[in-house]
Amino acid sequence: MSDLKHKMLPPAAIAALQRAAQTPNTAHDPNARLKAIEAATERIKREFSDYFKE
Repeated sequence: MSDLKHKMLPPAAIAALQRAAQTPNTAHDPNARLKAIEAATERIKREFSDYFKE
């Protein structure tokens, strides 16, 4: 697995996605988790753009 480190996101990006994935869906917002993951993904794409192809 160590040979894949250059292809993985930085730890801060991974942590942000993990936090977003733990967002609970509620009766008020059944898509809360999806929205949190999408928002985190967009932030990560801006902050770590070198990790994403265009």
